[in-house]
Amino acid sequence: MSNMHRLIRNAIIILLLPPFLSLGIEGCASTDKSDPTKFQVIPVSSRDVAALNSDDIIRIMRRAGFSDSQILELGTQVRNAILLSGAVQIKRGNIVEAIFAVKDNNVFITAGLRGTFIYNLEKGTWIRLEALTSQPKQRQVPLQKPPEDQFRSMQPLLRNRSSQD
Repeated sequence: MSNMHRLIRNAIIILLLPPFLSLGIEGCASTDKSDPTKFQVIPVSSRDVAALNSDDIIRIMRRAGFSDSQILELGTQVRNAILLSGAVQIKRGNIVEAIFAVKDNNVFITAGLRGTFIYNLEKGTWIRLEALTSQPKQRQVPLQKPPEDQFRSMQPLLRNRSSQD
């Protein structure tokens, strides 16, 4: 092998070595997924997706109980997951802290300590769960007495029948 080939080979190795080393170091230093202090934003497949603006992200994450610093840290990941997948699960260690899922023009939020909420994207307002789950009130119509004439018209038939027996 000539000196020129060795020089080219060594140059290629030197150029490719730093990216591979950085990947190896990053892989070794990655945090454990069960670390109870780290949040994980996990996209979940859903049929509906939505493009949330920053105000929407702040509202839904605050309602779910996240602090401003947590919103700053996780907000972009949550927005991107909802945009691409339609739903997202936020975990801390092995505990699911919150789930956000898009259905039609609403974001359904379930937070471990805060409960379940629905946020309407078109209006930027909260929807009460009772509005979705309550049955419409039945209209109570008072019973009406049939007209007296109707009974009188049936009486001859009843008499004829009893006389035939």
